[in-house]
Amino acid sequence: MKKLIRGRALYTEEDRIWIAQGMSFFAIDYSGKRVTKKYKVGTKLEYLMGINRLSRQLLRQGLHHLVPLKNGDVLVTSKKISYIVDEKGNIKHTFTGYKGNKPAHQGICVTPEGTIFFGEYTLNMKRENDSVLYRSIDNGKSFQPILTLKKNEVRHIHFVKYDPYENCVWLGTGDEDFENLLLRSFDNGNTWEKVGGGSQDWRAIGICFDKDSITWGTDAGHVPDQNHFIRMDRKTHALEIIHDAEGPCHGCASFKDGRVFISIGVEGGENEVDRFARLKQVVSNDVKTLVKIKKDIFPYILQYGVIRLPIGTENTDKVVYTTMGLSGNGEQVYVE
Repeated sequence: MKKLIRGRALYTEEDRIWIAQGMSFFAIDYSGKRVTKKYKVGTKLEYLMGINRLSRQLLRQGLHHLVPLKNGDVLVTSKKISYIVDEKGNIKHTFTGYKGNKPAHQGICVTPEGTIFFGEYTLNMKRENDSVLYRSIDNGKSFQPILTLKKNEVRHIHFVKYDPYENCVWLGTGDEDFENLLLRSFDNGNTWEKVGGGSQDWRAIGICFDKDSITWGTDAGHVPDQNHFIRMDRKTHALEIIHDAEGPCHGCASFKDGRVFISIGVEGGENEVDRFARLKQVVSNDVKTLVKIKKDIFPYILQYGVIRLPIGTENTDKVVYTTMGLSGNGEQVYVE
């Protein structure tokens, strides 16, 4: 792995990586050369607060998601507002009014047909908020609520992700045992079926695909439960524990060549073995540690120690990740 650029890698394509630096974003090739203009969204104050890494992380400023749309525009999210930006840098539409600062890391996806799914995410410690899944079928011009998960059913939405093998969309929730659900839709989000749930083994922040199974790491943070690497058989929906994890799993990605990677974060929970974030590769029933970096000196409220994998990894076989809150790695993008 080599250092590529300062910033956050938000989305990968076959020939380029979309990078955010504060409230600016642009694409680079895999050598680090910029291949698009630099775009900017937000107010001047947001831009200034997003320049410094520490203030950006403390205030949750900067850009958190980027997904290319079917018509050539891109959707980017910042704190409490999302933008649709065209290739000239014009802001065509904005989306506000959803609860929380932003979706979870894998809380946005775009299907091959162009449908956008957008999942609300709030901390919801007291279970006061319902969680809503939104959908856009007009390239982000408008978003409609299509699924409401009641506050007594789930705490929040963890991810929504398109599955190219079954041509369906998966949705995951958390956090208590009964709140951990895995749902699936075959009709573009009109109806949903429950595939599994009811324990910490179903508490995933994202899932990885191959033709026979679905793989994830569990995200049991600040609880005594052991975290695991889990594989679910597509036909039977039976779960297999592949391996124990050293802490909560904060990222996962499956690649064009079939490889699966899962990252383990540091958030100070009682089930963590140490203060190191790790990037793991899952190969059959073996798990290999590829990267191991210690949490930095700053408090958890500023930033958990994470190795974040971008959206869009199914488009490429090149492994890209961003380090955040780790020693010597404030916000740094690496490439294989």
